[in-house]
Amino acid sequence: MNIAVVDDDQELASLLCLWLTEAGYSCYTYHNGQEFLDDVRQRQFDVVLLDMVMPEMDGEQVLAWLREHSVDEIPVIFVTARDSEEDMVRVLNEGADDYITKPVSRLQLLARITALTRRVYHQSEPELMEIGPFTINTRGRSVANDGKPIKLTEKEFELVTYIFRNLGRLLTRQQILSSVWGYESDVNTRTVDTHISRIRKKLNLMPEFGWRLSSIYHQGYRLEQLPQDETSFGELI
Repeated sequence: MNIAVVDDDQELASLLCLWLTEAGYSCYTYHNGQEFLDDVRQRQFDVVLLDMVMPEMDGEQVLAWLREHSVDEIPVIFVTARDSEEDMVRVLNEGADDYITKPVSRLQLLARITALTRRVYHQSEPELMEIGPFTINTRGRSVANDGKPIKLTEKEFELVTYIFRNLGRLLTRQQILSSVWGYESDVNTRTVDTHISRIRKKLNLMPEFGWRLSSIYHQGYRLEQLPQDETSFGELI
């Protein structure tokens, strides 16, 4: 997930980016609004953290441009020292999704991003996800292969759902930990490896069945649906 930090306070922007990177996000910093808008045309962002007062183009002008031109309606969280209720209400009415006042708490920031992305990106998801022979019922929290139910633990179900939602994408262990176990979890990356191994076996996510759930050395995992004529085996843990 790509997050843009747009703030003329370079020290704070670097700190926010450090927190986001440690949480498994890809972070990009910009020190004025125009610099960000020059890049947003070429790069896709999932969330924007936006300061209100900046040189050349302030946060409200950036927000107005995004809401006028952005097809995907990028979620925007204002992170600003302006703490008046009037400022907060105004930018929310102008299209901001959330508002955090400085000084910023790491845990609060990560929790707000988690809540926002869950609300924005999951609200339109269908109750049933049908991918190949698999049916994932997000409301009933069940998975079936060719109509045959697969017995999964709660965490295994959440992991299967997350990986299938990101079919074809490389997911770091930290991203999986953050999304499935939560930011404040004290579990380690070996827990991810163990659960990946279990769902690989339970769902037959192997090349002979048309799938590859690969371990990418020092990076993470990727689930791929293979062409019918592909028979090579991926790296397994």
